[in-house]
Amino acid sequence: MKRKILFVDDDRNILDGFRTMLHSKRREWKCRFAESGEQGLELIDKEPFDVVIADMRMPGMDGADFLEVVSECQPGAIRIILSGYSEMQVLLKSVKHAHQFLSKPCSSDTIIETIRRVMALGHILNDESIRKLVSRLSTLPVIPGLYVRICRELEVPEPDLKRIGRMVEQDAGMSTTLMKVVNSSFFGFYEKVSSPARAVTLLGIEAVKGLVLGVRLMQEINLSSTPGYSVEKLWRHTLQTGYLAKEIARLESADDALVENCFIAGMLHDVGKLIFVTQMTDMYRPVLESVRRESGPIFASEKELLGVTHAEVGAYLLGLWGFKPDVVNGVHAHHAPWRCPGGLTPALVVHAANSLQHEIGFPESDFVFSPMYMDHLEQQGFAHRLDSWRAACKEKMEHL
Repeated sequence: MKRKILFVDDDRNILDGFRTMLHSKRREWKCRFAESGEQGLELIDKEPFDVVIADMRMPGMDGADFLEVVSECQPGAIRIILSGYSEMQVLLKSVKHAHQFLSKPCSSDTIIETIRRVMALGHILNDESIRKLVSRLSTLPVIPGLYVRICRELEVPEPDLKRIGRMVEQDAGMSTTLMKVVNSSFFGFYEKVSSPARAVTLLGIEAVKGLVLGVRLMQEINLSSTPGYSVEKLWRHTLQTGYLAKEIARLESADDALVENCFIAGMLHDVGKLIFVTQMTDMYRPVLESVRRESGPIFASEKELLGVTHAEVGAYLLGLWGFKPDVVNGVHAHHAPWRCPGGLTPALVVHAANSLQHEIGFPESDFVFSPMYMDHLEQQGFAHRLDSWRAACKEKMEHL
């Protein structure tokens, strides 16, 4: 069955460009085109769409208003908004009815990849309980400008890693963190890395994007209303979980892409906690109080008091921000790895790495951390590997 895509833009030349670039996908996708928000709604009334892509600046009904109506008429449609680069940060603060944001002009590869990615994440982006909670945010968390600039560079036909390295180098805090990560004993590079450009090449763009996002969100936390919450401990845990996830994937001879996805998902697996702490302080405070009374685990209190967990909220926002489906699913299911069956998945690896980091890093703690789901490991054929994972992770933790 063909997927249905709707494009809405008041510029006929842009619509013609979309028609041309997507002609090769006519056997997969059925595309419709509208030159205004009003025309788009006429089509919405006639048939359902899987993905709706709208320009932000249109006369009469703009993209934000149009997508708000779409969200009411067809809540299951994935909604994408297009805008100029200079508007991107304003959009990220104000538009709450879009799942994804793309800066114009977009290459055909970017459009096609984005459509494929958001359709693969429909089960997360259209989760009603997550959407309801996220809709209570006064603004969506703003993606760091550096992150947006990196993504923009990646959209050009021949991305320049040296240019991305220079972008990172101009941000002193990010540059310092990147150097610490790439020169840690975990990676085992033979020579000390002294250049952000070289670090970008060695770590990979997706890992650098994850670092940029994690570091910026950490820096934005105001703990005045959440005393006793340690950002340093959370960042250390998430980064170490990323390291351990990468080690586990390597032990199982995973390919490079899976190893990288496990590392990024591990590093960002608790990004939802940062959203709760920075954007929903009053709502999250009872969760923290419950955790301190009951000694954990935190995801159980989140589910009971909020209806969703940090894993689900974090995955929703990572999906909106354009991370790969394997990374998003790894974050989404790290407390419920059975949601992603299929052997060695980022969800299973991050689940194991998260549990082992707690076990090895806090051996005498009375806190109840998330359990290791042995039944799932057994079903996927990895229960017998746990002792090897534990030994390797313990050795790595001694050097982190």
